[in-house]
Amino acid sequence: MIRLKMKGIKMVVYLILGLFLILFMGLFYKAQEEQKNQDEGGGAACSVTGKINEAAWNKTFESAGVFNGHQDFFVEVAEKEGIDPVLFAAIALHETGYGTSRAVIEKNNPGGLMGNGGLMLFTSLEEGIEAMGRTLHNRIIKDGKTTIKALGAVYAPVGAANDPTNLNANWVPTTEAIVKKLGGLTMNCEANGFSKDGGDFSGDTKGALNYFKTVLSEMKKFDGTPYVFGGANPSTGFDCSGLMQWAFKKAGINLPRTANEQYNFSEKIPPDKVKPGDLVFFKGTYNAGVPITHVGIYTGDGKMYNSNGSGVEYSSITEGYWKQHLAGFGRVR
Repeated sequence: MIRLKMKGIKMVVYLILGLFLILFMGLFYKAQEEQKNQDEGGGAACSVTGKINEAAWNKTFESAGVFNGHQDFFVEVAEKEGIDPVLFAAIALHETGYGTSRAVIEKNNPGGLMGNGGLMLFTSLEEGIEAMGRTLHNRIIKDGKTTIKALGAVYAPVGAANDPTNLNANWVPTTEAIVKKLGGLTMNCEANGFSKDGGDFSGDTKGALNYFKTVLSEMKKFDGTPYVFGGANPSTGFDCSGLMQWAFKKAGINLPRTANEQYNFSEKIPPDKVKPGDLVFFKGTYNAGVPITHVGIYTGDGKMYNSNGSGVEYSSITEGYWKQHLAGFGRVR
């Protein structure tokens, strides 16, 4: 009887040790994979920053050809693959001419997916959407292509030999326009390491400031709403600094009212140290009698979220108007 009990105890001990060994090996393997991604500069992490604008989403799908009625399936696949459903749908709509191309009608191919024999054929539209979702997951999560510009270089490289009329140059702006039409992105994806796609701002794209998600989520409630000079709350609408003041207050941070005051209030940050959540300031955007005339929040990859003459939206700070007027970055505590 004693021998049987001892044998049973030994078996339990061996079982526990075995489980610990399996757990340890799993954690070790995961750590190795994460380190590999960091060493190679690849991979990305995405976090939810808002909800789908149901009205804009459904209205767009009403005129989306074969995709009409499949909007929930896009969301389902996006959740499974850890990608933004709005970005996913926008690319599919662009690639297929709003669900009307021969590729999607005859081959159930919503993303221009190619195989050894050319354009891939799927047995159902759902199967094609799932395949596109996996591909987009690989490009964003595995390869770290976290911006529409970076994805455009893969989907439609400008100057490609098979694009003699330079139609690929329209891919990025058209996709961005469809994203806006659908109600705006609902996730923020950051590459593991510096992404050159955003321009010369290396920053720490992994280390967003702890209040960033709260602030950006509040701002995105007003995505697409018109700019209102002097506006500082939802009732009146927002100007640039009013939007910052309102949203930062939701994170327990009290900012001064104007862009120039917010600039003076913040700790100045060099471009190579900027993080998502820092303020980005501009000069000379209008004659205000003060040096700093515009402000936004830096969101990573050379982008900011702000209220400007086009409304509340994402804007690139690495090209065009905003690059010309860039004054610097500031961090608040």
